[in-house]
Amino acid sequence: MTQAQPNTPKMHWVVSMNYRTRSISWAVVFVAMALHLAAQAYSSWTMACMAAQFLVYPHVVYLAAKHSKDPLATEIKTMVLDALGFGVWVAVLEFPLWITFSLWICGVMGLSAFRGVRGALLASAAMVVGSLGVMAWSGLRFSPQTDVLVTLICMASLALYLFLFSLDANRRALVLRAIRHKLMKSETALQQQLHEVQSLQGLLTQQVNCDPLTGLYNRRYLTETMGRELARCMREGQPLSLLMIDIDHFKTVNDTYGHQAGDEVLKQLGAILVQEVRGSDLVCRYGGEEFLVLFPNMPLASAQARAEQYRQKVEAAVLGFGEFQISTRLSIGVAGFPGHATTPEGLIQAADRALYEAKRQGRNRVVMGTP
Repeated sequence: MTQAQPNTPKMHWVVSMNYRTRSISWAVVFVAMALHLAAQAYSSWTMACMAAQFLVYPHVVYLAAKHSKDPLATEIKTMVLDALGFGVWVAVLEFPLWITFSLWICGVMGLSAFRGVRGALLASAAMVVGSLGVMAWSGLRFSPQTDVLVTLICMASLALYLFLFSLDANRRALVLRAIRHKLMKSETALQQQLHEVQSLQGLLTQQVNCDPLTGLYNRRYLTETMGRELARCMREGQPLSLLMIDIDHFKTVNDTYGHQAGDEVLKQLGAILVQEVRGSDLVCRYGGEEFLVLFPNMPLASAQARAEQYRQKVEAAVLGFGEFQISTRLSIGVAGFPGHATTPEGLIQAADRALYEAKRQGRNRVVMGTP
């Protein structure tokens, strides 16, 4: 079984792009330079060196980048070396105008595409260094003229280089667009999943904190909230009032009309209790037919008046259930901080004792707790 090489570097797209561009466009440049050399009667040694530079060199540096630990870094260094070699050859050829211009464009565009203005300056500087090296050896010789055929081939090589460069840029743009589209689809899917998770979290929170029948808060939520509200009222020196509400003779409703009718009565009472409450008030189903209403920052007298309003509304309401007309009554106990207790448990017990007293006195009434 063949094992994959664990340290094989991944080929960078820049290396592949430059290899294709060098192999094709440099071959055309070589033709122009070879014709110019032949016309100027240069030695065969110079021709061989130029062939090595423009025909063999692209394949050698490609293999070097392909097998290096950092292909992109190696390719960037190679592009600097390209510009240095260009500077050497334009000086050797005595700076023919079209050949010099073509090689300068090739050197500058390659580095500026990946290093910006700094890359363009680096490529230009490398060409200058290469040219200065030749001039230091053999002196400055300047012969800018090229014949028509060499000029046309230089123009063709330059056009070919720019075409290949833009073609690769277009391929990269298409790849990036496809990646961007894929990322957008993934982001949309993630946003949808996040929305679903948030909805499920909200639903779960509602199921944990709310009574499924009436939609009011449940006893668990009351226990968590009442302590905080009482502590805040203590700090701010504000009163806190509590109503303990019980439906009179609720068992009789269930026994006479059925449990579905009893559920409708509980729902109706819940709807009445949440009417006209403030944002800070808390209405919850405490258990069975018992409800509890918490009024932060409300004195006992106001809470007692609110309890009486509840009692009267329920007494006046008639629930139509099938062919039956069901009427109910409420007994309500009222307690508050600081008059009756200073703890949540103490307030609930005080309101419960007041509710018991309302029941004892004949039901359908509001009774204030005893300090």
